[in-house]
Amino acid sequence: MRMKRPVARSVTVAVLTGLSVASFGTAAFAVGPTSVTRTGGLHFVGAPDVTATKTADAAFLTATGEVAGAGQTATATLSATADVTRGCINRGSQGQQPSGLQRSFQTTTGSQTFNTRSGRGSFNVSTNPVTAAPFRCPDRMTPVLVSVTFTEVTLRVTSQTGTTTATFPVIDP
Repeated sequence: MRMKRPVARSVTVAVLTGLSVASFGTAAFAVGPTSVTRTGGLHFVGAPDVTATKTADAAFLTATGEVAGAGQTATATLSATADVTRGCINRGSQGQQPSGLQRSFQTTTGSQTFNTRSGRGSFNVSTNPVTAAPFRCPDRMTPVLVSVTFTEVTLRVTSQTGTTTATFPVIDP
């Protein structure tokens, strides 16, 4: 009996830890590109990463990486199509599934212009967040972001010396 009791406590801790992560949002994870193309001398140093972050209220992508062969400045633009499902949570039913689900598609983008040194520079660019805010709920229910899947994820870096583009797989945070 004594051996089973510590195991039961371990399971309880793991379940509670999982619940606390779920209530605060989905942990971010990095994804590498499926393809890279370029024109001119501009190129990625290594492979860029895209990280997806989702909470109950918002979801967005962040791309990080480094380029070489640029002029004095470069601009990184991250874009994606978001397949979004929003819903409503009843004020008295915080732990239940959302109701009144609505699916929509929207494009989200973000840009960052950055300086380079000797043609080399790093970027960290995020898309505008997809939020639950445009969705309206009846009877003072709370709008929530149920799910977001990012498709057609593209990172394009341009400079005076060319363009380099990375495409990424579907990202479902």
